[in-house]
Parts: sequence; structure tokens; C-alpha cells
Amino acid sequence: MITHENLIESIAKAIHSQKYTGSQHWDSIPDFVRQTYREYAKAAIPVVYNVMRDPSNEMIDAANRARPSVTSRTIQAAVDASPLNPNTKP
Repeated sequence: MITHENLIESIAKAIHSQKYTGSQHWDSIPDFVRQTYREYAKAAIPVVYNVMRDPSNEMIDAANRARPSVTSRTIQAAVDASPLNPNTKP
């Protein structure tokens, strides 16, 4: 399972690659710059977490179509247990 720290690193690398398409490899940039991208990732994760944790009616409908026993609380529990949750213990 991916940890919260791994998720931060993955998002930071993705942000970097979007900004610098091929011009600078992640390992070649200074650590203080990488840390800036990690801070961006840390800021983004709670937004995604909140969206996923509070499923819209469309999300619930899609889950119900895929598997009728899935409820809003089931989705919340799954997201709470995911690496999106900064309080998830490794």
C-alpha cells in the first residue's frame, strides 16, 4: 500500500513534471525546490481528500450502479483508510 509520504512525493513529482516537461529531472533539482513541490502536494491532498470523502450524488449513483450495496458511508470509510487521509497510520 502506498503511504501518505509516498503519495506526497508522487504528487510533488507530478507537479514538477507538468511544469518542466523534460527540461529538469526530479533528482537533478535542488532539495529546497523539491521541498517546495512537496508543500504544493501537501496543500492539494486535503482538497482531494474532502472531495472523495464527501461523495456527490453522482459518485454515489455510480457506485450503486457498479455495486448496489455500496453506500456513502462505505465510500467515506474507504477514503478515510486511504493514503489521502493525513491521519492514516502506516
